[in-house]
Order: sequence, then C-alpha cells, then structure tokens
Amino acid sequence: MSLKPNYIPKILIIDDEPFNLEFLELVLRQQGYKIVTANNGRTGIECAVKNQPDLILLDIMMPGETGFECATILRLSPETSEIPIIFLTALDDAKSTQKGFDAGAVDFITKPFEYREVLHRIRLHLKIAASDKFMMNNQVELLEQNSALPAHDDTSPQRKNKSIFPAKQEEAQTYIYESVILPNKSESILLLNFTPPQLDNRTANNIRKALTLNTGPLYTPAETFRNVGTALRETFRSDIDQMMEIDGIYAHINRETDTLTLVNAGSLPAILLQPDGSTVFIEPQSGPLGELGKGLLPCSTFEMKKNSRLFIYSREMLSAFDSTGKGIKELKEACELSAGVDIETACQAAGEMLLKGKATLEGILIAVEA
Repeated sequence: MSLKPNYIPKILIIDDEPFNLEFLELVLRQQGYKIVTANNGRTGIECAVKNQPDLILLDIMMPGETGFECATILRLSPETSEIPIIFLTALDDAKSTQKGFDAGAVDFITKPFEYREVLHRIRLHLKIAASDKFMMNNQVELLEQNSALPAHDDTSPQRKNKSIFPAKQEEAQTYIYESVILPNKSESILLLNFTPPQLDNRTANNIRKALTLNTGPLYTPAETFRNVGTALRETFRSDIDQMMEIDGIYAHINRETDTLTLVNAGSLPAILLQPDGSTVFIEPQSGPLGELGKGLLPCSTFEMKKNSRLFIYSREMLSAFDSTGKGIKELKEACELSAGVDIETACQAAGEMLLKGKATLEGILIAVEA
C-alpha cells in the first residue's frame, strides 16, 4: 500500500500577464503543489478568501488594484491576514521594496523568473509560515515559560531623546506604555489604549513579556505588534468583546538608518515633526486589534533624520477638548511652536497645553527625537 503526503500546500498566483501565470503554474504543478490562479487583483482577493491558500504570489504592477493595494486588503481581512505574500516584480528600487514590506509582503521575486529561485523562496516561506503558526499557537506556553521580566534600564543614553507627560506616571488603567532599547541605537515604543477596567496586572505583564520575547533583529515591527496582539487575544479569549476595544501604536525608530516604521491599529494619528517644520499625520492603517486576524499588519516607513520628533498620545490626553479633531489640531500647533526647544521642555509644554485648566489628565503624551 502506498502512502500519501499529509500536507500538500496550495499556492495562489495573481498576475495579469498570461505567460507568467502559465509558467509559474506549470513549474509549481510539476513540483506537486496545488495551484489556483487569478489574472487581476479583485479576482485574486476573492480567490484568497474562497480557497485559503498557504501562500500567495502577487504581481505588483497590475491594472485596477495594484499588488500593494491587494496586499493591504489581504492583510486587513481576518480570513486572509495570515497568508504569506511574495511579490512578483520588475521593480528593484529601495523605495518600492520598503513599500512592499510595509504592505505586508514577506519577500520579493524579481522578473524575469529563474525557476530554481522561485521554488527555493516558496519552500522557505512555507516552512517559515508553518513554524510561525506553531509559535503563535503556543504563545501562552512561551509566556508562562518566560515568567521573569527584565529590569527597566533607566540609565540608557537614549533617554535624553525621549520625554513623557506627565513626567511622573501613576499606575494606569486605561493604557500601557513600554519602550525597548536595542543595541544598534534603535528604540521601539508600544502604546496600547484600553477601555476600563480591562487593564489589570496580569494583562500588563503578559504584554511586557510578549514584547521582550518578540523584539530584536529577528522581528519586523509588524511581526512584533502582531505577536503582542496574539498574546492579548489569548488573555481575552473568554471575552473577545473586550479585545474589540483595544487600539494601539507600535513605533520602531532606527537611528542607524534614520527611519521610523510605525504600525497604527485604530489609534489617533501620530504626529511626526520634520526638521524643516513640516508635519506628517500618521493615520491608522487598520482597525483596533480585535477586528484583525493574526496576520502582519500594514505599516508605514518615514525618514526620521536628526531633530525630527515623533509625538504619540493616548485618547485621554484630549479629554479637555470639545472634539477630538480640535484637540489634535492644537496639539499639532503646540508641537510646531516648541520645535526650537529641547525635547523634554517641548513635551511638557505640549502636555500643559492639553490640560486646558484641568488639574490632571489620565492619559500620556510621548515625545521622541531622532
């Protein structure tokens, strides 16, 4: 009696060029893969939802929805958010590559194809995806095994590049803020907003442990935020409605490359103040964490050169204003007016402006300088 493999991966190919579709389908079928094809982005998205492939090969330059747009849609849908995407492209410039990774791609295959490279990349990312799924399914066990939290390092030289308001933070019930300093002068910042009384000590500790387990050179910002979200999902598995209310921002500042990569899941816009005085609002790229699957979230990457400043804040910081829009506008103006002073003075001045005569605010304002 002959045995059959336990698992035959299914691959979806989305490309508007008939030759590329035929070539890739032929090569992959010869290797034993199950193949589904689509000749445009909209059909490809429908095929992904219907067929649940293990991996997607996605052309970037297509009429209608581009590959970048398709990848973003796939990442934001819980049904397809976990499927790895490899871009097929003739573009090889750094800007296009970064845009692709921000949209959620795991890799690129450059046209014209060399079939051995195609097979190697597919096999590699199918194995990575299987390992990643195993890690996610065992997140609770990993958190329990790593019960000890590393001590906060308040002596880091990066502290002079960062300030928070209010300067003395009380035990918060509506948000959690953590930062991670990496050896290459990089820093990651996490701010999650909760609806009281969701945030208890157990939840806060699980978030911190997930952050220490999932930061470092092995993880992209999207992967780190996804893994923190998975830990939260396990925490709230008995009441998923609570998870629906959690939004957050994860920012990774790389001072070696002068770049900022930011994931905004349903939070208020982050404010990036450039050295020339121009301001960039970094809007949410997705809804709150509870609305998403376990896939990689879309993110945005910006230049963050010397003297650039990033401002992140919780919702409660705008509670003194009649509308959120008015509060954001005044915060932007305060950030711009304080551009010429040191980061700590700028942060405290902006925070005082947000008080509007109130004695205290329950939120937090974080300012970071490149």
